[in-house]
This record gives sequence, structure tokens and C-alpha cells, in this order.
Amino acid sequence: MKLYLPFTVRPAVSLHPGPLYVIEGSNFTFPTCHVTGHPTPLVTWGRSFGQLPQGRVQRNSSVIKLLNVRKSDSDNYLCTATNLLGSVVKRTVLVVVPLPRFTVKPPVKIAAVPGHNLTLNCSATGDPQPVISWKKQGSQLPDGRSQQINGALVLRSMKMNDTGLYICVAKTAGMFHGVETVTYIDVKYPRGMITL
Repeated sequence: MKLYLPFTVRPAVSLHPGPLYVIEGSNFTFPTCHVTGHPTPLVTWGRSFGQLPQGRVQRNSSVIKLLNVRKSDSDNYLCTATNLLGSVVKRTVLVVVPLPRFTVKPPVKIAAVPGHNLTLNCSATGDPQPVISWKKQGSQLPDGRSQQINGALVLRSMKMNDTGLYICVAKTAGMFHGVETVTYIDVKYPRGMITL
């Protein structure tokens, strides 16, 4: 009669290394910590410096979620898998960034005259410094007649069909979401102006 001993396999862990960017004040679910091994490893989460935030962590075995993330939550987060044969640790980097705040916004509505140039100023602050971009709702910015200079949108030789909503977007590097401010440009000839 043969005795079969249960096989043992050292833990193995795979985890997205990051950096993972998240907006301050939002909830964030870490990538799943994929663990293999036999016997089934015990999975624990920690961080390089200090404890996991008290009262703001939801756990579900190999997944953790942070609620209402703060700037101080930026850190290396460690997923550890342990069984009889030892422990394996993988880390992922979390970077918490605040949403940008506008310091200069273009007017909500502005009139422009066909053939003239128009400059819309827009700037924002944040940590890291946000990137400013412009778009026009429902269509492209005027091709060959629009330029973005230090956050400002310069529109040259305006035409009647340039009328519409123009959106200034401030985004922090690595983020999908940003903040937006909208300006309506009304391109028309002033009253009493004779057009040929």
C-alpha cells in the first residue's frame, strides 16, 4: 500500500506594479492580488510606511478598497502570500493627486466679430501641475486657425461657424478625469456694421 503525501507549492504572487493614480477624496479599489500555492496561501495587505488607514479599508480576500483617499495614502502597498513554504511579497505604488483648481477661467459668454482674432485665457493649479487643453463641443477646433499657447486658446480670423461651446480642460498627469470650464463664443457682426 502506497501513501501519497499532499504536494506543497511555494506561494506565487502577481500584482500590477503601478503607479496607480487616484483622485483625492474618491474611493479606490486596488488591482487584484493574484495568488497561487498549496496549501492555499494566506493573503495579507500592508504598506511600506505605517498601517493601512483605519476605518477606511474594505477587504475581500485578495482585494482591498480604500475609501475617501487622502494625499497621505500615497505609498507602496504590499500584498503578501504565506504558506508552509514561506512568504512572497509584491508591491504596487499608489499616487493620490488632488483635482486641479482653476486660477483663471475664460468668460461664460463672449462675442466675437468675423475676421477678428480672439484669445481665451485659462490656467489651473495642482500638484503636480495640471496640463491645459481645449476642445470644441460637437466638432474640432478651427483647423489651421487655432493655437494653444501656455493654456490660452488663440482663434484667428474667426468665422460665423466658429460659434459654439469651447471647453478648457485641466488634467493632472496620469489621470483620466480632469476639471472643465465652458465658454460660449457668439460670432456675429455688430449691429449697424455693413457687410459686403
